[in-house]
Amino acid sequence: MKLHLTNVTGAGASQLLLSLLPAIEQNINLKTKKIYLPNKGLLQNYKSINGLSEVYVYNRFLPNIVSRLIECMFLSKKFDDQSPLLVLGDIPLRVKCPQTVFVQQSHLIKPNIFRWKLSYFKYMIARLIFRLNSSRVSSFIVQSNIMKERLETSYPSIKGKVHVVSQPVPNWLLNSGIKRVKRSINDKSNLKLIYPSSDYSHKNHKLLSKINPNGDYPISDLILTLDKNSNPAPHFPWVKCVGFLSSEELKKIYSIVDGLIFLSIEESYGFPLVEAMFVGIPIICPDLPYARNLCGDKAIYFDSDSPESLMLAIKKLKKMLDSGWWPSWDSQMQSIPSNWKITAAQIIEIILSSSKINNN
Repeated sequence: MKLHLTNVTGAGASQLLLSLLPAIEQNINLKTKKIYLPNKGLLQNYKSINGLSEVYVYNRFLPNIVSRLIECMFLSKKFDDQSPLLVLGDIPLRVKCPQTVFVQQSHLIKPNIFRWKLSYFKYMIARLIFRLNSSRVSSFIVQSNIMKERLETSYPSIKGKVHVVSQPVPNWLLNSGIKRVKRSINDKSNLKLIYPSSDYSHKNHKLLSKINPNGDYPISDLILTLDKNSNPAPHFPWVKCVGFLSSEELKKIYSIVDGLIFLSIEESYGFPLVEAMFVGIPIICPDLPYARNLCGDKAIYFDSDSPESLMLAIKKLKKMLDSGWWPSWDSQMQSIPSNWKITAAQIIEIILSSSKINNN
């Protein structure tokens, strides 16, 4: 089997693969022969854990979307032989070998509204490549039933090929031993909250800029993993932009915060929500299908377009915590695999089954 992840450079997706790749390599049912890595990001220096896989770095010299177009449509032969190919970067390749594509990118879903933005055209090209190469794919893997439904609706020709495989939290958190059952402080002080997210428009940081500056809000700190020059609400002293956080830094913060805020309006899964549930902290998130699917009725929801609704949700959390409430996520976590070996085994079973169908 070959693993293709030349385009996986985002922090969230990279963290996922740093946990998934070793589990795939350790699986005895399908040998990993070659791994193609990106030339930047957390994965560029990945080393095979058993030394049996050949590792290559795919260098790009053109703008990313142009390079991806050429790679996926015209230079895919280098990845093509009789062994199965697992593409971990969302976009199918134009190959003849059995191919499985792991789709994490929600922007591959056909949007309802046309927007005159550069990012819109970038994703429009990605959706075009996806559509043109989808017939070359034996199976697709997504992280939730909602993503499966949306992907099949956007690309009807792939219906019946899409499989759902959930993932646990990254290994650094899985092995941390953190399990919260109460606030880290016992008084009724203002809330310390975190929103771990990159600076993408769909992450909806701009909602913070619309909050009434004259309001009285029960927040001591809202930690954002943004650079200081990207602060969406610098007029609020409690908005703290701390930049990228390492796994060790995140573990320390998860051990003391009073809850996680999630503002995103578009997700294929929502990894920070799973992390918060695993740790055991309260969650405030948009009342959107992806969040409802993961969090059920345990989260505190708000209207993703309304700063007033967000602040009411924060005040609600403060009141509930002051009364002694603390969430239990046990029922929601039952559907999440307990380790990455389980996830890897499910993915490899899909590859083997679809490869047999494809070869027949």
